[in-house]
Amino acid sequence: MKSSPIRKPSTMTSPAQLATMIRFYLETLGETNAHHPFEQLCLGLTRRRIVSNVLPATGPVSAGGDGGRDAESFWSMVAKELPDTSLFTALATEDAVVLAVTAQRENVPSKIRSDLAKICGKGEPVDRVIYFTVAPVDTAKRHELQAHARELHSIALQIWDAQAIANEIASADLFYLAVDFLHLPSSLAPAREESRDELPDWYIEERNRWRTPSDRSGSMGEFVDLREGLRFSSLNPEARADLPDWLASARALRDEAHRRDDVLNRIDYEIVLATGFGLNTLKPVDGILRGYFGRLTSQASDSGVLVDAITLLRLVQATLPRGGTTITSDEAEAWTEDLERVLEAKLRAAPGMNAKAGLLAAGAILALGPRGFTPEELDEVSGPGPLMSEIHQKLSAAKREGRGLPGVPSDAELRDLEAGMRHLVDLVETLPEAPMVPLDELMSIFDFTSPALIDHPDYLKVRQALDDVTIERSGRASAGDRAQSRAMALLQGGRALDALREIHSAKFSWLNGDAAEGAAIMMLLASAVYSDLGLPLAAKQYAMSAVSVARMSGGPDLAVLVARGIILTATYEHQAGQWLTATETFKIGIWAQAQLAGDPWSFERYPYFMDMLIDQCHVLRAASSLRPGLLPAIERVVQSTELDELVAPMLASVAHIEPPGEDETADAADRGGLGRPFSDAGPVREYSWAALGNVWVVTAPNERAHVLAAERFVAAVQITLADLAGEDLLLVPGEIRVEVEVSDRPVEPGSVFTAESERDRGTVGHRVILSRSGALAPEADQLEVTSAVLQAIVTQSLLGQPAFIAVMERTFERGLPHMLTCVRPYDDLVDVHKDSFYDGISGLSGGLIGADRPRSPKPATGLRRKLPEHASAYDRAASIDAIAARYEKMLPPVRLTLPRLAGDTDFIKLVTSLRAEGWKDWHLLLAVVNIVVNGRAAQRGLNMTTSITKADVERVSLLTQEEEREEDPEPPLKIFTEDRMWFHLSNAALTTVRRWGLEVRLNRVDPRSFLGLLGDRFNYWDDDVEHEPIFTTPR
Repeated sequence: MKSSPIRKPSTMTSPAQLATMIRFYLETLGETNAHHPFEQLCLGLTRRRIVSNVLPATGPVSAGGDGGRDAESFWSMVAKELPDTSLFTALATEDAVVLAVTAQRENVPSKIRSDLAKICGKGEPVDRVIYFTVAPVDTAKRHELQAHARELHSIALQIWDAQAIANEIASADLFYLAVDFLHLPSSLAPAREESRDELPDWYIEERNRWRTPSDRSGSMGEFVDLREGLRFSSLNPEARADLPDWLASARALRDEAHRRDDVLNRIDYEIVLATGFGLNTLKPVDGILRGYFGRLTSQASDSGVLVDAITLLRLVQATLPRGGTTITSDEAEAWTEDLERVLEAKLRAAPGMNAKAGLLAAGAILALGPRGFTPEELDEVSGPGPLMSEIHQKLSAAKREGRGLPGVPSDAELRDLEAGMRHLVDLVETLPEAPMVPLDELMSIFDFTSPALIDHPDYLKVRQALDDVTIERSGRASAGDRAQSRAMALLQGGRALDALREIHSAKFSWLNGDAAEGAAIMMLLASAVYSDLGLPLAAKQYAMSAVSVARMSGGPDLAVLVARGIILTATYEHQAGQWLTATETFKIGIWAQAQLAGDPWSFERYPYFMDMLIDQCHVLRAASSLRPGLLPAIERVVQSTELDELVAPMLASVAHIEPPGEDETADAADRGGLGRPFSDAGPVREYSWAALGNVWVVTAPNERAHVLAAERFVAAVQITLADLAGEDLLLVPGEIRVEVEVSDRPVEPGSVFTAESERDRGTVGHRVILSRSGALAPEADQLEVTSAVLQAIVTQSLLGQPAFIAVMERTFERGLPHMLTCVRPYDDLVDVHKDSFYDGISGLSGGLIGADRPRSPKPATGLRRKLPEHASAYDRAASIDAIAARYEKMLPPVRLTLPRLAGDTDFIKLVTSLRAEGWKDWHLLLAVVNIVVNGRAAQRGLNMTTSITKADVERVSLLTQEEEREEDPEPPLKIFTEDRMWFHLSNAALTTVRRWGLEVRLNRVDPRSFLGLLGDRFNYWDDDVEHEPIFTTPR
């Protein structure tokens, strides 16, 4: 006979069967009127599950000698007199709780009403009654009885009937009650569930040993022996029921160690932590806390004890708003100030560099903590909040699952930021002479506090020093862990750009520390951040880099990252408007998902799969309504993956809704910061996005080599722009157009980038020529594309050459080269489609949606960095002097024209309109002078074209100083139009910025955009001086 493949259970009963059996035994208690065993069983259940501080009442139950009370809590009677003596607060409240038990089976509701009257009619006041019965009580009757207790007796009533009791006692940790009082066979005991909640063997051994009575001396060795079990019990729910026993043992040690402050401090610290996290209150240990902080000011405590004290202060601060302590905010503030004084005194008297370093670390931890509550603030925020045990469980789960821990908000009020950073600077300068000082706790605090520290001028210095120490002590992989922690904290704090730098740092550390999984995960995180910043080709590069690392590692645990990276790549291509390419890439991702992922079609496990499936529906719907010629090619790909079975119902659900038209679809893409849909269809492929005040539009022939080169350039531009977002580049707002071509041979460095101003007249946009993939060594390939990127950016910038070089030096110091190429060259990473695919989509026509509409994608908010109020080249005093000089020197050349203009109704209307847009009188005067003088120069035969000579420039300058004469031809009033006024004011400003040391590299600028930049960075629209009115119009 073949054996069954199904494994037999180790016990003969399932949990449901065991609970049923227990209920049966409970009913037999009622039949035999076995009051005492039932009472003892309920008392044991109560102490383990409901409220531990209950004492049995005197007098037999059946005789009524207990006044209806089978047990009552003693907390309310002893808490005030002996606030730190209770060992059972793990399951206690401050309420007066009474336990009532009945084995009666008939008329149970009447019995409960009768007992409630007895309980509330005499004895101590009662807040809550817990009532146990062997009879079932249905939900409706339960609610009726609870309302009766609340309305008539003003108490809370909790009813446990036989089913509820049986379900609970069927638990592994309570089954002993069924054995002891119901006499069930111990062989029926349920096995502990095999999971992470299983109590470890070491813990069980320690628990059994400490439960065995023995003499204790209160030594440090005994304390160390006890500590791990106490901590485990307080921090792990599966061991929480043992906590009263551990606390009892800890207090016994404390009693023996009362004359040894070093041991007492350590024991008190552990008792307070275990109480706070295990019992969710500090009231039982408020007395211990007061004694602990009272001793600190009078004894020689080392830095470790001081850090412990800071931890306890944090626990008090977290507990205050919930009312979980009788300690006041004033007491907590006084303790903090005492600690600061102790630290400063010990720093002054530090016997050596190691002691000094430890004290500096403690001082930094204290100063960088949260500011304490004032009594008034506590009145506003007091109320129920998360329990300490819940917070610990959430943090533990986050660490266990690799999720980032919550970071401090960037606007958090720290106790003393300047003092904290001063301690940190002193510390890192001390570290070379104190190489072994413990820094783990400080580093963790620094990392999750980084959002509130990062803008401090000393942050980078401290961060680098702490990272160097981490690398020296623990290796690059550990430095990668710390960078990841900072990145997650910064992301939570809304500092995506700062987080991105930390992500790159973590990636670099892990790649160089042989930690492939960490590196791949950081690359995927980088791709997500770039996507959120509206930089989809940068996101694509990093998603495919993760795929490459996962493939190279060969590890089965990383296999699913291959599928994830490819499907995310399809998502980013969709974001970039490359909808046909995204469809084809999604097909590859689906195949990888099917082969490499467990339960591959689970939307819950793989949300990225669901996201791209929705994107695919958008592609099909838009093609069906707006580009039916593209639909057959898309449907063939979808059907080849059998995704049509998932897509069809989704499309059917919106079939009754009118699809958006051409303009609406283009507008929706712009609002979402997306590339125009189907921008990869037809002979020319387009990439468009917005960043740092510019809209970039990059085009290339839609052929494999050209597309790869164009994407190599676009990804490099996007990565560079993200890193430069914090720099004041003085980029002139407007559209930047670039045509990318590929050369089969290596391109000469001088031919890689050609600015629009250097191309044929009438040509719009710059030209970039890159070498075909493989034509250059990887380093040379990166240098080539980086050169093209920087030239495209600098052409749009007003920064002078020295200032721009300084910016480039900073970005290279931050690691731009390893950001641009982290694993393999771009083309090698993303080249997953064959020539036939490109041939097919390049032959399609009418693809790009909204081709004739201006590209105006909305920039991502995360790319906006706060810059200084004004550019570094701005000098307010010089600006004011220059404006005063204009009012003085610009009037003579137009002294006759101004009155004529003032009398012209149309011009005065224009002046009113321009003033509404921010024009000052000196702006009006400057534009009028330039129009008049340029006309006068042309009449005198001066060359006013783009080929103007230096001599003619000097002659025009002299004209601006000549007084207007009666015999000079009158300028026609009709030439003073709005467009000409803007144009000539902008031309005048071009001359001005050159005097500021800036450079204008564009051959054409939009006046409003250019002058808007000057307004933002140079106060161009706000600076003015007192003067006589030029035109008297309403302001």
